[in-house]
Amino acid sequence: APAAPAAEARTSPATASPERGDALVVESNRDRGMRLVEEVVSKWSSKYMHYTKFVGAETNLLRFETIFSLPSPERPVPIAVVRVHFTVDVSSVPKLCWQFEHESVQHTVDQTLTSGKFEGWLDRLIVDKSIVRTVHDLSTPFEHTRLRPPSAVEEVVEEEDQERSLSEESFEVEGTHELTLAETLANIFDAADEEDEGFLTHKEVADLLYATPLGLSDWDIKLLMTTAHENELGSIEYKPFVQAAPELTDALQKRRQAFVNRNQPTATITHEAMDLCFAEEFEETVKVMREIFEQADPENTCFLSRHDFRQCLLQKHERFSPQEVQVLMQMVRENDFGSLNYEDLGAVLQQLRIDSLHNALVETDVESLRKHLILILRRHGLPLAGVSCQMPVWTLRRVLLEADQCCLSRMQVHVLLCILEPDVEGNVDVHYFLRVICAVVPHMFDAATFMATAGRIQTEKAEQQALEEMQELQGFTSGIAMTQKAAGEDDEEDQAGPDREYVEKALQQVLQTADKEHSQHQTLRVPEFLGAMQNDHLQTCKLSDAEIRGFIAEAEINSNLEIAYTEHVKRWAPVIFELRKSKVYEAYLTGEPMLADLSKFEKTFPTMYPPTTPPEDSGEASRDGVKMLSRTATNRRRSMTRTNTEAGQAPPSRAGRTTSRAADEG
Repeated sequence: APAAPAAEARTSPATASPERGDALVVESNRDRGMRLVEEVVSKWSSKYMHYTKFVGAETNLLRFETIFSLPSPERPVPIAVVRVHFTVDVSSVPKLCWQFEHESVQHTVDQTLTSGKFEGWLDRLIVDKSIVRTVHDLSTPFEHTRLRPPSAVEEVVEEEDQERSLSEESFEVEGTHELTLAETLANIFDAADEEDEGFLTHKEVADLLYATPLGLSDWDIKLLMTTAHENELGSIEYKPFVQAAPELTDALQKRRQAFVNRNQPTATITHEAMDLCFAEEFEETVKVMREIFEQADPENTCFLSRHDFRQCLLQKHERFSPQEVQVLMQMVRENDFGSLNYEDLGAVLQQLRIDSLHNALVETDVESLRKHLILILRRHGLPLAGVSCQMPVWTLRRVLLEADQCCLSRMQVHVLLCILEPDVEGNVDVHYFLRVICAVVPHMFDAATFMATAGRIQTEKAEQQALEEMQELQGFTSGIAMTQKAAGEDDEEDQAGPDREYVEKALQQVLQTADKEHSQHQTLRVPEFLGAMQNDHLQTCKLSDAEIRGFIAEAEINSNLEIAYTEHVKRWAPVIFELRKSKVYEAYLTGEPMLADLSKFEKTFPTMYPPTTPPEDSGEASRDGVKMLSRTATNRRRSMTRTNTEAGQAPPSRAGRTTSRAADEG
């Protein structure tokens, strides 16, 4: 039976208790109700097999369902079953009532059939269903292949093998044709949809896929599940998903084979190595998300519906990329009500990073990665050949976040944006962008490289610990030594630069100064924002060029082409200091950027369309992509505003901005 909707799950006795003690009482009531039902039905028949399951709860009412069937060795899957619906009232003294199938008669322990009549009653219901079946058979072709009666028993024992062979050949000739994957999936999902609603719960869809021999790994099945659209109740309209599944399955199988042919992965990632590299990032993420989860779960059940869990993750888009959210939704533990346990987030996040390195099908294939990025760039309006091949860095950020064939973490996307070097107007050459991404991403996802980095970090930590122990043994606890140590720590703090609070205040002050009109929503136009980031006062923050580039690239530009700078500082200034602690990314942020040679791929798949070739119909470009493309010309004109302002001239008024913006869009 379909699982209870997520909204009901949070109000059910098993999950919505105000205290843990109450939850234990509810669980006890559920077990007691199950025993009451079994005490009644166990006396009804010795011929029929039955099993009882808990269906749901409403206030003090617990609902159970018992299914009676009569399987046999010749027909292990029964043609018809009888369902009996039980209700247990646990408000005071437990009371039990039930009804058979859809009959309106309510039975109780005191008012029901006499002893010995139940088996005959079950027989009547089975016969009635069999009669209906002869008139209107609803079985699917898939069920026919599974419910086909066995061949007759051979009379001669010596000819048994020969007869079986002939029977199998006859079955192949007379039976239905071999089902395609699409037909197989359609039959399986239709059979699971007993109510013919067209929807199945996420858990039911996942269980069916894992039980079907698709030839996919666990990771590939999770990727396949990410393409299924869930509604707010956590249900999936499975027919569109089933139609697309065969093509997706074939693509995943080909990628997996190519991955194996490249001898990937190059190493096995351990949990210890993952802790060495990302422990602080995981701890900070879990800490931030716990506050959000607890706000969404005021009853402190530790469970959220799938919809609520996803919305909580999306609130922190500086913590999770869309790709991470999609896969996390497939990995977090799900209970019988379709709710997710958010206490598992830390462990699941660590396992996600390990699995992404073990299954970097596209990330480690430069050709596939390049093609994937180019297709997304075209959706965002990649210009034709012969036109200036530049795009705003904010559009390129969206390209990375929409690269759904890669499992880039949000911090990895930020590091990639820190590496890119835009011009004064925020534009980046597309060829340069592709060369950087196609060099850095395969390096990030190479398992052997990651394990080598983890080993280096472990060695450095061990050396640092040994040095501290040696200094302590040598008497650094004396007064003179402590004074020298304190002076050394002060020097280190001076070299490290100001703290996070100072940097946030300095950034806020610089951006407020650039906001000449003191806008109500504290917003700046893009040229003003870029000009403020070149202010000399920022030198006191001691931000590196890479940190400034990343801070600029992460700015969210609204429909008015403005940046809400106060919120931007609060969101991304802490990330700057968190990134400084990471030993994994420091090699990417210092020195010259890594660049891949992509010239050999231009003939087979050119970056830009030839001038005479119209672009493919890839659908309407995104709003941000369209506006970002027009921003290049707009910024050139508006850059004059910044020049005039620096020269002492007054900037244009807000009304002037609106008129200019309308002219630009025209």
